[in-house]
Amino acid sequence: MLRVVALFRAKPDKIEELRQALTAFVAPTVKEKGCVFYQLHQNLADPADFSFLEEWESEEDLAAHSRSEHIQAGRKLIPDLVSAPGDVRRYRLLA
Repeated sequence: MLRVVALFRAKPDKIEELRQALTAFVAPTVKEKGCVFYQLHQNLADPADFSFLEEWESEEDLAAHSRSEHIQAGRKLIPDLVSAPGDVRRYRLLA
């Protein structure tokens, strides 16, 4: 199993637009092969802070997700909505 934490920070005037863009990823992603879970979270103390928590069965499944149509479309839209590039971290469960 592979876990992913993907962090995004909205520009102050783009919080709602980023929320909508990121939320649109959830429905198609949870149907993808190898997706164990894919959850979007918004920080209660800082509404501009968004995080995806994901689990994938394999590296290949995650790679296919990265190539998916909806993710590719989002990669074109999101740069105008965030204050810095997304921070995507990949983890393996150790214990």
